[in-house]
Amino acid sequence: MAEIILKTDYPKKAQEFLAETLETEISRIGYSLTLARKRLLKFEKKYKITSKEFIKNWTAEDLIGKDMEYVEWAGEHKLSENLNDRLNTLKSIIYVS
Repeated sequence: MAEIILKTDYPKKAQEFLAETLETEISRIGYSLTLARKRLLKFEKKYKITSKEFIKNWTAEDLIGKDMEYVEWAGEHKLSENLNDRLNTLKSIIYVS
């Protein structure tokens, strides 16, 4: 595990501030991820396939709305992956004094 060292004249306040900031960001990303998952679920129910299958095997021509629907679904999938990566990264941070 890599370490990041921060230097400050106010270690206690800095630790509290960083912990609060991390929790706020984790909460914000969690909420955004919930919304993205709901939007993905609509596509998955409509076409009866998972988003992973869609990204791997489908093209715009396979969808009713063609290009726009493809772009929306692919965009939601990418957003969801990015949010998940950010969330996992933030959750992996631990405070060591």
